[in-house]
Amino acid sequence: METNFIYNNPHPKGLNVKDCAKRAITIATGKDYNQVKLELNRIKKETGCKKFNNPKNIKYYLEKVLGLSKISFPAIAGEPRMNGYRFTQEMTTGTYILRMAGHITCSVNGVINDTWDCSDKCVYNAWRVK
Repeated sequence: METNFIYNNPHPKGLNVKDCAKRAITIATGKDYNQVKLELNRIKKETGCKKFNNPKNIKYYLEKVLGLSKISFPAIAGEPRMNGYRFTQEMTTGTYILRMAGHITCSVNGVINDTWDCSDKCVYNAWRVK
């Protein structure tokens, strides 16, 4: 099974750090990495989160700040969960931010853009970027 993945690291210094939310949002929206960083840190006061990458903070940013709508992929008994590979096979057009098991990534026209191939991880939610 061939993976739809390309290496993409928008970190200004090319560092490989635990910034998956910033990377995914930067790639998906085309916003400047440092702008995304400032915005995520700024809204922590509103969400009451201590860390920018808290799922509650990210969800608030995507839905309230960017105005994106969430698509959920709930577990269904007896069926395999949605994962990154299946997502890229089914959603071949459009840009999405994916919340996965312990990770956030971006899919652009059916290709995961990230610093590593996370296509085997379960996808819990996706937000389509307009």
